[in-house]
Amino acid sequence: MGKTFKIVLILLIVLSIFSSVLAAMAFLGKEKEHLKRVLVEEKLASVLKDKQRIEKELADVEKAKESSESKLKELTKSLEELTGELDAEKEKADTALNEVEEKGKQILKLTEDLEDEKKEKETLAKRLSGLQGDYEDAKKQLDKVKAEKAKLEKRVVELEEKTVELDKIVVRPQEGPVPSAKVPVTKPLLRGKVLVVNKDYNFVVTDLGNDDDIAKGMVFEVMREGQSLGKVEIDKIYETMSSATMLPGTRTLDIRKGDSVIEVRQM
Repeated sequence: MGKTFKIVLILLIVLSIFSSVLAAMAFLGKEKEHLKRVLVEEKLASVLKDKQRIEKELADVEKAKESSESKLKELTKSLEELTGELDAEKEKADTALNEVEEKGKQILKLTEDLEDEKKEKETLAKRLSGLQGDYEDAKKQLDKVKAEKAKLEKRVVELEEKTVELDKIVVRPQEGPVPSAKVPVTKPLLRGKVLVVNKDYNFVVTDLGNDDDIAKGMVFEVMREGQSLGKVEIDKIYETMSSATMLPGTRTLDIRKGDSVIEVRQM
């Protein structure tokens, strides 16, 4: 509208100028009136032609403006869509970053657990090495006791042959009574200690092994200060130790290294 107004204003000014020119020409004489009229008409035609050209250019500008506004709206919509996609991608990236950080924490925790497990294994290895030495010493003592027991049993047989009046002979070696062939032997309950407790996999390691005549499926009661903490069942046997699964009802969280294990016999 501003440009149209200017054009109209210009036209009005031009017309005013032409009117003034015509008025001046009237004073100069009628003989020049025809010539002036022709010149004015030519100028007016030129002005009208310029007006039409300007109006056409103005219409083109309006069309270009409308087209630009339409493109601007499209670009604004595209920008909004791209902004939304960018925000979504940023949110995904933040989520992925958080997941990576969480995985890193888990890896660090697993590394620490692995180090602790490694230290525990080293400690257990040292403990097993010490137990192996104890086992060798105990084995030597056991061999010595067995030899003494054999001598005593041989002596008992000799005494039985010489003394028929005796109903029975009781021999007491270092580890306990040794009955004669006429008296039934009651094997003492096996006793041991808890070496390791694995609460994650619900089992314990005891210091009872093949040399203690234990077998798979044997049940032991876990005791501490005369109080029962539950029962475990032997599932794997090694030379100087064994692993046992904690049975239902066992106070898993209360069992710890050093607790006693005592054989449970079915009556």
